[in-house]
Formats: sequence, structure tokens, C-alpha cells
Amino acid sequence: MTESSKPKNTSTQTDVVIVGGGMVGATVALGLAQAGFDVTLLERRAPSLEWSDEAPYQTRVSALTRASENILKHLNAWAGIERRRCHAFTDMHVWESVSDAEVHFDARDVQEPNLGYVVENNVIQAALWEQIPDYPNLHLIVGQTPTDLILENDQAWLILDNGVRLQARLVVGADGALSKTRDMAGIAVQEHDYQQCAVVGCVKTELPNQDTCWQRYQAEGPFAYLAMDDNMSSIAWYLPVEQMQWALSLSDDAFAAAIAEASGHKLGEVVEVGERSAFPLVRRHAEQYVKPHFVLVGDAAHTVHPQAGQGVNLGLLDAAALVEVLTEAKQANPEHWDRFAVLRRYERWRRGDNVIVQRSMEGFDWLFKQDQGLKNQFRQWVLPFADQAKPLKRWLMSQALNGREVLPALAK
Repeated sequence: MTESSKPKNTSTQTDVVIVGGGMVGATVALGLAQAGFDVTLLERRAPSLEWSDEAPYQTRVSALTRASENILKHLNAWAGIERRRCHAFTDMHVWESVSDAEVHFDARDVQEPNLGYVVENNVIQAALWEQIPDYPNLHLIVGQTPTDLILENDQAWLILDNGVRLQARLVVGADGALSKTRDMAGIAVQEHDYQQCAVVGCVKTELPNQDTCWQRYQAEGPFAYLAMDDNMSSIAWYLPVEQMQWALSLSDDAFAAAIAEASGHKLGEVVEVGERSAFPLVRRHAEQYVKPHFVLVGDAAHTVHPQAGQGVNLGLLDAAALVEVLTEAKQANPEHWDRFAVLRRYERWRRGDNVIVQRSMEGFDWLFKQDQGLKNQFRQWVLPFADQAKPLKRWLMSQALNGREVLPALAK
């Protein structure tokens, strides 16, 4: 059901209100609706569900793990992704620019068909939204934004800009890194500015990508080709933040030449470039994920350095964990599933894993972006060692595919 506008000062009662209908928010909505909760999903702008195979590639993509694939399959969204556009990658090559040191990951070494899928973010969101009409207990409000959040002892109120008051037992903030609901709830955020930017887009290369993701570490930051169809690859080029406007202002020919150079010409010349965009990199971590009758998921709770493409995967695990915790609590006692102690179970489950990933990504960034003597020697030793240590490589691939902890049921 879609409610684009309602009379002012009216009230609507529901079990759960989710603010933000992106990939993570829509996953929470479908998971809870599937479990029988009455859910209201609030989103400023509905995604387009129309699709053409000739649609230009979008600049923002995600490298989905097997756990994320399983979550989307459980929600019946994976077929919509495959019907649109996605690309499996079977290998990953990681090397550094100042030596021949490299490590090669191959899906065959862990008896897997692939190491994941590169999928445009708008494709994931559209495939999730396609499932919403299947649930009469999932209601949409499109075009309104929250102006106030009131957390009481036994319920929450979300006030919208058209005067509508939503009464709920739980409000979920899934409204991104600059979350308004997080601010309204009075939750502080720890921030760290990486002084880097990510330049992203899609290019066509002279040589095929071989269903492989290629990542080259350089002094200023990593460069990555993420395999897409044919000779197309999504790029992620990490630069000092002061170079962001320079990268965006280059002509297509100059940008193509710069990309080929940054990749070490691994796939030959860049013969075609599409739309590009860039954004500064900031690590954010909410000091709390939960308050009474309020919870944060995805980027609203945490952001990580995107070099390993883990952001959306972590958010989908947040969503699956929250669905599981609330569902189990409701089955145990239908009157108490929104208790603060229940919400704390979700926070304890997810916070530690998110911190580990944040710190791991920062460790890689620190190790590879500065070209200093001891670091240089260490990198030249550790990459060949990792490449030859087959059990270590298999463990790393298994962790990347399936997660680092006990997985939620939706992710299995």
C-alpha cells in the first residue's frame, strides 16, 4: 500500500516503522513482513522498477558475498537481480605497484563457483522493492520525511513533514551515513576522516577482465577493477581528497589514460568511459546502535573504508540479524519483542563484527598507502607468503564469502 499524502495531524499505528528504503532498509522491511510483523517503510523517492538491458552502467556497485546472496534469495529478490544485471567473479588478484609481489585468490581453491557478484546498487534496490506488493502487512509512505522522533517508555512516535504521526513499537533508522533519525534519537557518532576520496564509474578496457577483480596498491591508495560483463569493469580509484575535483574534471580521454596508468595497464588501454562520480571517505560509528524502541542498521550505524566492498554486506547482515532477533523474541513472547534487552541482543551480535572489519580495512589502508622502507619490505614478503600459504588463502576466501561469525538464518 502506498500513501503519498495523508491529511495532516492524522495518526497511523504499526509494529515497526523503517526510515529509509535503500538496500538495507528494504531488506529489514521484507524480512520483518515475511515474519508477520506489521511494517511501514518510509522513503523519500521510490526507485524505478523498469529495466532495459541497454541501460547505462551506474557508478555505484557492490561486491556481494555468498551470505548476502543467500539473504536476497530468502527474500525472493535474487531472481530480480539476475534478470537485470549482475556478474560473478571467480578470481581476485592483489598486487602492489613497487614490486612484483602479489596474491591470487581462486574460487576453485575453496570449491565454490565464484567469489561473489558485482551488482549495481540500483539493481539490488529495485529487486527488493519488486517484492513489496506481495506483503499486505508492508505499507509504503513515499515522498515524506521525518521531522521529529519521540521515544517513550512503551512506544515511539515519528512525526512526518505533512503532519502525519506514526505510532510504532519500534523505529528503525536505515537512512544512511548522514542519518537524520540517528540525530533525532540523540546518538553520538565517532568519525575519522581518511583524507581520501573514492572515484567510481564504469569503463571498457582493451583486454577482457577474465571474470576477475584486480586490485593494485599504490602509495596514494588502491585502484580496483571489478569485473562486469565482457570487457566492462567498475572502477574504484582511491586518491587524496584534494585530487577529487581534478579527477572529475578530466576529459574522457585524459581520464581513460589516467585509469590505465593507475592500473598498471593490467587490462591494456581504457577504450571507453562512462559516467563517473566521487565522494570523500569518512569512517563513522554510532556510539550506540539501540535506544528504547529505536535501532540503527547499515550505514546509519557504521561506515567502513570501501576498498574491500564490505559496506553493503555488513548492512545486509545487520538487517538479517535484526530480523532474527525480533522474530525469535516475538515467538517467545508477543508482548515483549520490542523490549530494550531484545534490541541489545542485536547490538551485541553486530557491533563487534563491524568494528573488526573497520579496523581491518584501516590496517590495509595504512600498510599499503605509504611507501616507506620497512613497510615496503614487509609488503614484498607478506604478499608472496600469503599467496603460497594455501590454508591461509582458503580461510581468507571462506571468511570473505560467508562472514566472520555466527551467521543469521537468512544468510545461510
